[in-house]
Amino acid sequence: MAGFRCMNHPDREAVHQCGRCGKPLCEECYDPDLGRCREHCDEPLVKPQPKGRSAAFRAIVAILAIIGALTVLLAAICGAYIFSLS
Repeated sequence: MAGFRCMNHPDREAVHQCGRCGKPLCEECYDPDLGRCREHCDEPLVKPQPKGRSAAFRAIVAILAIIGALTVLLAAICGAYIFSLS
């Protein structure tokens, strides 16, 4: 890695490259056991947890579903009544 400088210590020549992020690193910053940065890539990758829906959103969806079901039921009853008259 001739010509590259350590990302954490610009005054030092880089002799390794992080296996996770690809940064050029000096001996002090490189962890040979993991093949990664000592400071930044040591911790495991953590995926952010998706946010759940709020209680208000769930209540609105439930109410709209009930209104939709009642509308379909009312339309079926009215249709059956209209067809029974003829």
